[in-house]
Amino acid sequence: MKTEACERYLADPETNAAHLAECQECAALFDADAWSSPVVQPKFDPSALPLAPWEGAAYRSWPLVIGGALAVLCIAGALFAVAGVGPINGIVHAVRSTIPPFLTLQLLFRYVGEGLQHAPAPLQIAVAVSFLVVNTILILLLRRSPKGIDV
Repeated sequence: MKTEACERYLADPETNAAHLAECQECAALFDADAWSSPVVQPKFDPSALPLAPWEGAAYRSWPLVIGGALAVLCIAGALFAVAGVGPINGIVHAVRSTIPPFLTLQLLFRYVGEGLQHAPAPLQIAVAVSFLVVNTILILLLRRSPKGIDV
């Protein structure tokens, strides 16, 4: 602002409203009609933008992925044929041979539970405290404001 009258108008525009008639610069700056006109948004045509390298790329890696998967299937089929086992029977046999029987798993869980019940008191207290500490840390990390892309 240039003069003292401009400063007075800025301090109290209602009582110094006559200043706009005297000062052309303030009248142009604080004209109510100029501020009330709607803002014209420029037209935006996304098709006028150039394509990014990945949008117009002619090379696609899907044939390579499909070819690799077919090669693995052919090799697996050949190995099943050499072994003399059907593919479905071979997979079922592999799954059954790796998973222990249900009775074994039931006994394992029972022995672990009994072992934890008869563990020394300091060990039980240490497990409980560590459980609380780890969960408190996780809750604090979840409540923290994110860093990086959202900042």
